[in-house]
Amino acid sequence: MSFRTTFFFICLFFPYGFAVFAQPANSVLKKVDSFWGSNTGNIIPGASVPFGMVKLSPNIRTNWTPTSAYRSGEPIIGFSHTQTSGTGGSPRYGSILIVPQMDTLILKELVKYPIINDYAAPGFYTSTLKSGNNEVRAELTASQKVGFHRYTFTKKYAKSDVLKANFIIDVSNTTHRMTNGKPSTYWKNGYVNVMPEKSAVEGYATFEGGWGGLNPYTIYFYLQFDQPFTSSDVWQDSLLLKQNFLATQNKDFSEKRFGAVVSFSKKNGEEVGFKVGISYVSMEKAMLNLLEKETLNFDDAKDEASTCWAKQLSKIEVKGTNIAAQKLFYSALRNTMLMPTDVTGEVPGWNPNTPHFWDFYCVWDVFRATMPLFTLLNPEAQRRMVNCMLDIYAKKGWLPDAWIADDYAYIQGGSNADVVLADAVVKKLGGFNVDVALQAVRKDAELQSENPRIKGRYVNDCKKFGYVLAESAAGSVSRTLEYAYNDFCIAQIALAAGEPVLSEKYKKQSLEVYKLFYPEHKMFWGKDSVQQWKPDFMPVSSRKDTWNDPNFYEGGSQIYSTYMPHDMAGLIQRHGGNEAFCHYLDKLFDSGVFSIENEPEFLIPYEYIYAADYPSTARSVHKILNSNYVPGPNGLPGQDDSGSMSAWYVFSAMGFFPVAGQDLYLIGTPLFEETRIQLEKNETFTITAKNLTNENIFVTKATLNGKSLDRAWFKHTEICNGAKLILEMSAKPNDWGKSNLPASVSKK
Repeated sequence: MSFRTTFFFICLFFPYGFAVFAQPANSVLKKVDSFWGSNTGNIIPGASVPFGMVKLSPNIRTNWTPTSAYRSGEPIIGFSHTQTSGTGGSPRYGSILIVPQMDTLILKELVKYPIINDYAAPGFYTSTLKSGNNEVRAELTASQKVGFHRYTFTKKYAKSDVLKANFIIDVSNTTHRMTNGKPSTYWKNGYVNVMPEKSAVEGYATFEGGWGGLNPYTIYFYLQFDQPFTSSDVWQDSLLLKQNFLATQNKDFSEKRFGAVVSFSKKNGEEVGFKVGISYVSMEKAMLNLLEKETLNFDDAKDEASTCWAKQLSKIEVKGTNIAAQKLFYSALRNTMLMPTDVTGEVPGWNPNTPHFWDFYCVWDVFRATMPLFTLLNPEAQRRMVNCMLDIYAKKGWLPDAWIADDYAYIQGGSNADVVLADAVVKKLGGFNVDVALQAVRKDAELQSENPRIKGRYVNDCKKFGYVLAESAAGSVSRTLEYAYNDFCIAQIALAAGEPVLSEKYKKQSLEVYKLFYPEHKMFWGKDSVQQWKPDFMPVSSRKDTWNDPNFYEGGSQIYSTYMPHDMAGLIQRHGGNEAFCHYLDKLFDSGVFSIENEPEFLIPYEYIYAADYPSTARSVHKILNSNYVPGPNGLPGQDDSGSMSAWYVFSAMGFFPVAGQDLYLIGTPLFEETRIQLEKNETFTITAKNLTNENIFVTKATLNGKSLDRAWFKHTEICNGAKLILEMSAKPNDWGKSNLPASVSKK
């Protein structure tokens, strides 16, 4: 490979800069359990930096492999460099798998190694792989584009002090599930080359399949050992081949594999280290990414990753006697920053100077809490993500609701990038073109794409009938409800862009969804093409695969009929008033229909506030925080969905929750006596909860910046330049929060 191009690469260690509180780095990192939620939430425990391209983590392999490729306590097949975290559906990634082996080389099968002594902290993972008397201690850390490895080989009861340390580099590996003997994700072609004179290996592979469609991509790598190896080969399946190898996968999609193997003659207890640079552009770029970290040894890289995480996590400082909640809090905060993946400058065909992210998996999940959390804690990162969305629109024609492996993927509800943009507009995030944002969201609402399953909306149905027909799309009623809120968000953007007439048009349009409000049941339901109610009304889905329900996506009518965040007053009026609506919410909780396991449920505990019943919000939120979120690998109540479930905990534990797309936070009940949030420009938002105990969960009096606050809500624009919120807590509620309710479209 020749290098005729001079490449100048400046890698700011962490591009989203900020000031931080004076918490010792080790103090906040020790409060993080990287295994928290790994089973129920599909969280990766491995090494990365926030939004890192390299996510270096242990992989398992079963017929039903989770998207994170990990389950606590399961034997592993090795360590790969790319993952998703917290997601459902069919897995993908799991690229560039490293398998350490001792003495006997096993290529013909994927060996599953029991692991012991596994430990993880933000930016670091270690475990020991056992095979008889052989033990290999693996240590992993990462920078944005480079994975760092260190392995210690130990043979117990050895007659000789010399052993053979092998590394299998599986270039073809991908995380997948087997269906009818075929993997859901597979490699199509690839290349591997061993360079003994450089103690290095290079290669690439092209993959397709997994959640979202084929979405083919090619990943390139350059691997550099810290010492010469004694022997090397390339291989396909169980055959050793010549020193470089170009592979092509047959159309039968069988689990053929290829890669390289290198071996070292080592003394018992000696180490081998190496670095792996990755890129989606070329092997040259992968090598250059590695060279940027050429002088960094393993311990230095680990320290850098730890410092990076400590800076991010220290953006919030919580104080109080609830130590267990503090650990859950910082574990949750870490989870929110694993995705999306920052691939800026690493994807062919995209401007390397424009922010670009993969793995918006998907916006339907993250618009509700995760992205509002970025706006609060890391506004520069959120600006980059917003500009990425607008760049995708400019280049590909549509805003993404899901974007993975350089292409669109399934839209689960509405065109919810509209909400992300509205949230940025009303919170005055800045740094993006509002006129372009308005153009993009209007296209969602006014023009149907050739495939509304992955781009835009089912506009034609809405124009003809006023709602989506079940025969057009699964989740037809829930889509219509989400479109209504999307329209309200367009109205917000139009107003900011100086288009008041257009804003009023979309506000009015956002209320047309009431055509589907079924007065007899006080819920939303579907109609057919002649405006007749569909038969066989059901408040909950009859399907186990609720994502394929013809009427409601992952929720059912009883859940989704609460989703009118722009016009809660109008919804409450249709129930017959505050008391009737609160009774409806009570029934949701008492019947067990509500479970906080899916995103459409996120706002429900806070909706009592709209009906002048703040105490019921406090009770509900307190119960969820203490019952549904618990320590351990099974500690999340559902899939984390790119940090969404964790973001609900982070906000709620601080004592408030965003209504995404509006300049509005609803007050719940905090878990900490004091929370200090570092805002942009070195400003601080402090929440103090006086007299807080496990019984004193109700706010009975509040002040914001020294002025009395009689409402159970506040605005982002009231706190973004620094603020102090003081909540006085009691075991007995009073009338606080009953007046001055949040605004609704139909009642200002």
